[in-house]
Amino acid sequence: MGHQQQQRRGKPHGGRDVTVSKALSLLLRHAAEKEGLKLDAQGYAKVADVLAWRKLKSLQVTFPEIVAAVATSDKKRFALLHIPSAEAEAQAQQSTSTESSTELGIPTTSAGQDSATETALAVSESDLDPTHFLIRATQGHSIKSVNAAAFLEKLSLDDAAKLPDTVVHGTFYAVWPAILASGGLKCMGRNQVHFATGPSVESALAQGAQGAKEVTGDHGEKVISGMRRDAQVLVYIDLKKALAAGCPFWRSENGVILSEGMVVEGSSGIVPVEFFDVVVEKKHGLGKIWEGGKEIQALPVELLKQGNPKGRRNANKKEDTPSTSTQP
Repeated sequence: MGHQQQQRRGKPHGGRDVTVSKALSLLLRHAAEKEGLKLDAQGYAKVADVLAWRKLKSLQVTFPEIVAAVATSDKKRFALLHIPSAEAEAQAQQSTSTESSTELGIPTTSAGQDSATETALAVSESDLDPTHFLIRATQGHSIKSVNAAAFLEKLSLDDAAKLPDTVVHGTFYAVWPAILASGGLKCMGRNQVHFATGPSVESALAQGAQGAKEVTGDHGEKVISGMRRDAQVLVYIDLKKALAAGCPFWRSENGVILSEGMVVEGSSGIVPVEFFDVVVEKKHGLGKIWEGGKEIQALPVELLKQGNPKGRRNANKKEDTPSTSTQP
């Protein structure tokens, strides 16, 4: 197994690695259209075009560094695709199976996409030509031309066995009153609201009672895809109730649960409070602050005055949108 394969999904070392990863997130999630970078409906861009972007050119970023950013992303922020040769593409089109690929060889299921990234990472050890690869952000887009349905798995009550046990949105003290006032979680600057699949309510309550500084999974793992580790308030969703009411939810290939919300009283892009199951204060051990469709305790004024942690945008403008520098 090559060095890049060994580094797959590990934590970036910091420094230049993080700078490159943040630049990629900014470009592929938010700035592509403004910067003239062409994306397809799934959000894929040509790696050669990405390397030609002014910011990456000024940093003199190399193709191996792009590959490393994909391979070492702790939250699988990026997907990589190797463009097959004409012969291989012809064979793929003749295949009777279309479960994980389109006629152009681009995966259309989460499993197919993740497998394609693994393959591309392996191929990149011998094929160093960036024109043979495509790259995209796996979620977090604010670019409207990117079609979520083209690369996300839609969750459905018809296949209840595949539904996650936990769907939770992490937010901050200063934002919680605005969420209640607006009637729910809004997409704001992004195309969708982001949710994680952990920790469970029981685990979150236990962590809060223990004074845990970061949000971790049920087994203590630090990486929570779909949520910042410094989230202070955890909003748990009754997924089955939301789906039954027609609120759409999707799963990205890196396990993040996403929803563009629904139209409520003329307001579009909102996951209504009626789908909130339980809301837990995480950092100070206050426990449940919302349950049974109502607020059961208000957050102390001193917590509300703390403001958002460094790296967050203004709560009133982007209540659901972390700064692009934080790369959730």
